[in-house]
Amino acid sequence: MKFDWSEYFNLAQELAGTSEEAKLRSAVSRAYYAVFCLARNYCRDIQQDPQLSGNKAYKINPHQYVPQKFKNQSKSQTMIEIGEDLTRLRKMRNQADYADTISNLQQQARNALMLAQNVISGLNELTK
Repeated sequence: MKFDWSEYFNLAQELAGTSEEAKLRSAVSRAYYAVFCLARNYCRDIQQDPQLSGNKAYKINPHQYVPQKFKNQSKSQTMIEIGEDLTRLRKMRNQADYADTISNLQQQARNALMLAQNVISGLNELTK
């Protein structure tokens, strides 16, 4: 069965409803991975991007490639915004996963959820 990546977003929402640092960090991380994978699959499946299918996917860094692909779509403001939000979320995810200290972690988690929701809404708009 194909995994529903939006389940990570649901998990991120649950995790963000706490004050525990590990859960808040995980909320940021899961919010990013939910929308990164949804965006990657949009590029791969809807746009049929050959860079994201088969063995070619291992020759690029998809975490850089996917947001850049969206940002380079100057004909679509929605796609540009998705790319920018993915870039912001990736930076937040890297900090949540690797930094020893993070200030305002609860606010970071809320911001990550907001950005992720923006990406989800944008992808839904593109697939109408």
